[in-house]
Amino acid sequence: MANTADTGQGGAIARLLEQANRQRLSDQFDAARLSCHDVFALDPANAAAMCLLGVCDLESGEIEAGRAWLDKADAANPALPQLHLYRSIQWEMLGDSERALASATEATRLGPDMFDAWGRLGDLAGRTGDFAVAARALQRALETGPDHPARPQIALRLAGACIELSDIAATARALDIAEQTGLKGHPEVLRLRTALARQSGDWAAMEQLAKSWVAAAPGEHEALSAQALALGQLGFYARAARIYQPVAEADPDVADNWAALGRLVLGARDIPAAQALFEKALALDPRSAEAAFGLARVHTFLGRFEEAEAQCRRALENDPGHLEAYGQLCEVASGRLTDEELEALQLGVEQPGLAADRQAIGLFALGDALHRRKQPEAAFQAWSRANATKKVQHGHAVSGGYDRDAQAARTDALMAMFPAEAECAALPAITQARPIFIVGMPRSGTTLIEAAIAAHDEVTAGGELSAMPFILEEFLAWARRTGWSGGEIPVMQRMAWRTRYFSQHAEMGLDQAQWVTDKQPSNFLAVGLIRQLFPEAPVIHIRRRPVETAFSIYRRNFSRQWPFAHDLDDIAHYYAEHARLCAHWEAHLPRRYTTLQYEALVADFEARLRYVIARTGLGWSRKCLDFHLQERSVMTFSSVQVRKPASTDHLNSTAAYAAFLDGFDDRIAALGVDPVTGEWTGDEAQGDAAGGTKAGVRDGKRGLGAILGGLFGGGTRGE
Repeated sequence: MANTADTGQGGAIARLLEQANRQRLSDQFDAARLSCHDVFALDPANAAAMCLLGVCDLESGEIEAGRAWLDKADAANPALPQLHLYRSIQWEMLGDSERALASATEATRLGPDMFDAWGRLGDLAGRTGDFAVAARALQRALETGPDHPARPQIALRLAGACIELSDIAATARALDIAEQTGLKGHPEVLRLRTALARQSGDWAAMEQLAKSWVAAAPGEHEALSAQALALGQLGFYARAARIYQPVAEADPDVADNWAALGRLVLGARDIPAAQALFEKALALDPRSAEAAFGLARVHTFLGRFEEAEAQCRRALENDPGHLEAYGQLCEVASGRLTDEELEALQLGVEQPGLAADRQAIGLFALGDALHRRKQPEAAFQAWSRANATKKVQHGHAVSGGYDRDAQAARTDALMAMFPAEAECAALPAITQARPIFIVGMPRSGTTLIEAAIAAHDEVTAGGELSAMPFILEEFLAWARRTGWSGGEIPVMQRMAWRTRYFSQHAEMGLDQAQWVTDKQPSNFLAVGLIRQLFPEAPVIHIRRRPVETAFSIYRRNFSRQWPFAHDLDDIAHYYAEHARLCAHWEAHLPRRYTTLQYEALVADFEARLRYVIARTGLGWSRKCLDFHLQERSVMTFSSVQVRKPASTDHLNSTAAYAAFLDGFDDRIAALGVDPVTGEWTGDEAQGDAAGGTKAGVRDGKRGLGAILGGLFGGGTRGE
């Protein structure tokens, strides 16, 4: 009978404590206190009731009264997990975050299956910036409370901790849980989904997610900024600027907001308007390094290198840690830094806690400065560190980067999709803004040939337009979805993509030009598609000696859109796939496809240029020879070089670095590429010299379905 009575009393106490906790969580503190006193009527020394009274007082703002109750509970039962959980609230309210964290940790030790203890520890660790501890604690909370009502919020916080650690997969899993348990469409979920897309470089997905985020949180400046950033990365700078404008106008006295808007407007190629925005920012704050840096870029694009140099130094005077300004300064001054600037840059790249992307910018600049001082070993070491850093995401999580097998599969698929010129129904003739496509490896001379062609009175330089790479991705997705396996693409589909392409001309004010160059190097992948969308468009493929191309790429701070650019073996593999595909286009789609050798071009510039101009269908213009004298903006890495006439001075720029590039020619030859010209040799005996594969349509054993499986199962991963 005694045991039965005890069990009954224990059950009553448990029910009263549960009732008191529910009342406290509903902010019914007085009712919770009454329930606790009912517990004392049955068990005067009940430590759990004392803890609940303590936390009710704390959450009512009565800190000393709460502390007194917790002290009593401590005397009654110091091993009670709730005591240490509520102590963590007490210490946090008193501003002692270290003791708050220690108490929460003790609560998890004493109550390893206690959801609230793990959730509390995760929150506190996150607020103190210890995201690794936060993530582990929040994950344990999810494991211990599969049906807890706070599970969606804990999953959301876990996603926030994981993204700080650059753990993309864990972030996505946590967001899936948050959405599945009731937070689908929540602004914070959309914010983190947007951040995930940004980290992976999926700008199209980021733009759609940010758009949904804006709809869920109208007027949220961070959401508008994210959508503007994504649109800018997609090449829709004018639209991005329109979206970001309200953000700048909401805080009109913040100079850096106008400088950020200036960056977008500059991307839209409205250089006068961008310059006005940067000057407005400087008028608000003469010490705005962002605005000074923006003006430096304006002057660089316009060929005003002395003014650009002065603005870079102004930015560095205002912000000695502005590593982008060092990069721009090295570009316009050909790496010429003072001893003091070099020392400051060397210190700047070693700052503890420096974000990976910022460190890379500084290291590339440092390599250029050391190259200028004829210190090849130190320069190459700096560039190598920069490229190693480019492989590291924020939080120092290593990324896989370039996927060689996927790139080879993509080459195979494109060759299988476009084996020859297809007989297609004619599309309406293009009378204005007729495209001239200039393709090739980055740093192969695409900017030089564009500058020469665009000096023609009938041609406007488009630069590296971003529309075609995105259209190619849409095409590949469409082919997978519809089962298209070659031949003519339906007219309506071709017209839709062509309209999409020309919409970028309109965005950039190029739609009234007669001819527009598009020198996006990666358009070499899209030549088969280009032939169906723009059958009369000239395609000029320029190639350069592989080791010179690779070294020039390796020295530059390429974005994560070019994941192969940070490893010499990856560059060799990508070059080989580029050469293989371009050889296919030249052999099977020869109409209006012109191959140009960079070394031959600079050695006999007029003769080779006359040939190229004739191949485009344009008449000859003497201005094309004097391209370097033309007043025009150049918005690429080559903006400095193309202000000078064509020259053979840099045909052997790798001479001082031969020791560091030893073996590159052998590796590229083993991959089937002539190491002198970059031409595809088709040698099938080389195997896997640079770590990539050479499978595909060449062995005659893979059908289009298998090739497409390889293509759509992989894809080049972002950096």
